[in-house]
Parts: sequence; C-alpha cells; structure tokens
Amino acid sequence: MLNIFFLVEAGSVEGFGSSDSAMKFLEGLLGGIMYISMPVIGVVLVYAGFMFILARGNPEKITTAIHNFTYILVGIALVLGSYFIGSVFYNTLIKGILGWT
Repeated sequence: MLNIFFLVEAGSVEGFGSSDSAMKFLEGLLGGIMYISMPVIGVVLVYAGFMFILARGNPEKITTAIHNFTYILVGIALVLGSYFIGSVFYNTLIKGILGWT
C-alpha cells in the first residue's frame, strides 16, 4: 500500500519546517484578523448608528442607514464564521484526528 504521508517524519514535513509551525501560523492569522476586525466593526457600527440618527425621518437616508447595518451584520457573520470554522478545523482535525499540537 502506498504511504501518502511519506514526507511526514516525526511530526515534520521535509523542507517546510514542522507541521506545528503551519498550524500556529493559521491560528495566529485568524486571531490577528479577529483582533483587527472587531474594533473596526465597532467603529463602523457607531458610524451607522449616527447615520440613522442624523437621517431625521428622511426615507432615503434611513434606507441607506438600514443598508449599512445590513452590510455590517453580514461582515460580522463572515468574520465570526471564518474564525469559528477555522477553530473547529484546527481543534477537531489537526489536534483531534491527526494528533498534531
């Protein structure tokens, strides 16, 4: 039977360093995205709230504010969803099934 993991030897991949370094990179990347995006989302939410307040009953401006809130909610869902999927992938597949740390 062909061993498809012939490059993996004692937890390292030939030429690429340890497998741990790639997973730590992905974990750091997702954490960094969360660290940067959450304050930005908070500021944009406050801005959209001010747009809603400053609309003062103008239907066009209220529609624009509602669209901005919708886009912000979609952005929050994408950021949190990507972090959740990456976290589940890392914790179940990498740590659980493959046993890498």
